Amino acid sequence: MPVNRISLIILLSIFFGISFSQNIFILEKPGTIKNYKYYQNSKIKIKTHASDTIIKGTITFIRDSSIIIDYANEILLNDVALIYKKRWGFSFLQTLFFAAGGPYLLISMLNGLINDDSPIIPKETLIISGSLIVAGIALTPLTTRRCKIDNKKWRVKILDFTE
Repeated sequence: MPVNRISLIILLSIFFGISFSQNIFILEKPGTIKNYKYYQNSKIKIKTHASDTIIKGTITFIRDSSIIIDYANEILLNDVALIYKKRWGFSFLQTLFFAAGGPYLLISMLNGLINDDSPIIPKETLIISGSLIVAGIALTPLTTRRCKIDNKKWRVKILDFTE
């Protein structure tokens, strides 16, 4: 009796594993193990060869040779020119600089108002908070990486697990 239950569990897990499998869209660097995987409902930003436009949205379907973004835009694999990857480290630093510079200026200004200081905001505070905010703005171009699809530096593939 326990053998039948075990075989039933194995059969059910194989059935549900096959029926719920999905395709994976992969951006990879040839010759290395570096790759990025995109699944259904992943956010993506792509520039195409044909229309030379940037399409940004959620991947709705991954077919065997194309992806569909936001139920409207079907992009073939050979039509992908660039994929924009978000760099989490630079994005974190940018957020940190904005989160430190703005409140520092605001707290110093409130302190100057409460204590009735002659210059409400000291010159040093303006320099420090301004520097933090400018550093956050200066990091904006570094927060996104452009991966050019040319099959030398980067290439795209679709792993098909449906059958």
